[in-house]
Amino acid sequence: MKQRPLVIRLLSFLYFFSPLFILLELMWLHDIGPGKLFLLPYTISWHVFLLMVVTPFVGYAIWTVRKWGYYVLIAHSILLLFNNTILYFERLTTTPLWLIVIFNILVLVIIIAFVRKEVYAPYFNPQIRWWEQARRFYYNGMRILVKRLYSDDIMFEAKSFDLSETGLFVASGKNVSVGDKFSFEMVLKNSSILFADGEVMWINPKKKGDIPAGFGCRFLNIDDLFRKRIRYHLQDIEATVRKR
Repeated sequence: MKQRPLVIRLLSFLYFFSPLFILLELMWLHDIGPGKLFLLPYTISWHVFLLMVVTPFVGYAIWTVRKWGYYVLIAHSILLLFNNTILYFERLTTTPLWLIVIFNILVLVIIIAFVRKEVYAPYFNPQIRWWEQARRFYYNGMRILVKRLYSDDIMFEAKSFDLSETGLFVASGKNVSVGDKFSFEMVLKNSSILFADGEVMWINPKKKGDIPAGFGCRFLNIDDLFRKRIRYHLQDIEATVRKR
């Protein structure tokens, strides 16, 4: 099973379980043993309580790897920096300065890491969330009739470059745009025919390496039977996985 990058999994885990870490910190700062846990509510300010409530949601936002999740993380990190600084200088916390400095440095490291393109890009571009995508297989030469959506009007004929359970790459020099939707009639190598609607997700205007000019599409409104037909067909012909 494909997994998210390790940094996203670790950061999500840390944020999601941060209330537990905060409680352990309070127990250490106020010398509260297991037998005196009832004293913890008296050591929590509204700032700390708000932090404990919000951070698990931030962990979930990081885990989603979506645009809104990125903004939530950056906004939360900046607020943390201001909050910790104000709490110390207003003497509203008993946390030692060295611990606040270390914590703020860690928050800054997170901010710096997430403004780097290779880290923030998956939050804005679904095409590079490789863990969400089905494996693609080389599948050259499949005949594709590209039709107007919900119509039998053939716009053009093309060939395939690769194929997966959730999409395909159409090798064609035709002018299309991201977001365009078509109906596909696909003739597999065993001569069976599949019908599916698809949406253009990205465009390769000219040949790059082994990838021909064309566009990548994801299938729309497909069911398990459709996915299984493609999966078993690719297994039958022992298609080669295309690494991305």
